[in-house]
Amino acid sequence: MSGNPTIRKIMMTKASPMEKQILSVDECNLLIRWTEANDPELLIYPVICLFAGLRLNQEVTRIDWSSITISRIIVDETIAKDRQKRIIKPLTPNLVEWIRYIDSKGVKPFPLRNLRRRWDRAKQVVGRKWLHDSMRHSYASYHFAMFGNAELTARNLGHPDSTLLRQDYNGAVTMAEAHKFWSIVPKYILSNYPCNNFSSVDYPNQYQFA
Repeated sequence: MSGNPTIRKIMMTKASPMEKQILSVDECNLLIRWTEANDPELLIYPVICLFAGLRLNQEVTRIDWSSITISRIIVDETIAKDRQKRIIKPLTPNLVEWIRYIDSKGVKPFPLRNLRRRWDRAKQVVGRKWLHDSMRHSYASYHFAMFGNAELTARNLGHPDSTLLRQDYNGAVTMAEAHKFWSIVPKYILSNYPCNNFSSVDYPNQYQFA
């Protein structure tokens, strides 16, 4: 979809059925902060689900750390639901900072041991019934709302085209909410976050606004 604000406004007029299935910005932030403080070795799990849209069980639990870099994430055909390799890029600046932060710990985050027990504990912080793939739905909603590029969002999700995205995620969140979502960063750079300016010339072309 074009970055034209008029077109984007028209497409976001209709409420989305996904609205109840996504996490609010506060819930996302709460989940990330709790994990960051209480189970930092689990942090990669919500980070790449929320900010890269990987599937909760099939993809995140089987991806290799070597497939995750600050320039792209490779979802190999052996773990992708549709058996089609996809490359998620460009990564949003906040995701780049999370990857750098996790990598700086010097410990490979995979494999995730005792995942079910640890994740059941972490997601309780949200305080409501956990819906399957809510983090992936959240990624799709906030990415589409922020950047207004249905083709890019659909490609990163592994959709064959943008039809489903336009149908299900149209108007699920506001631009203001999306901006807050993509500003969730590691605490150590909260006071000096280099990528808050989404119009920066250093920002990937796909994320520039018309």
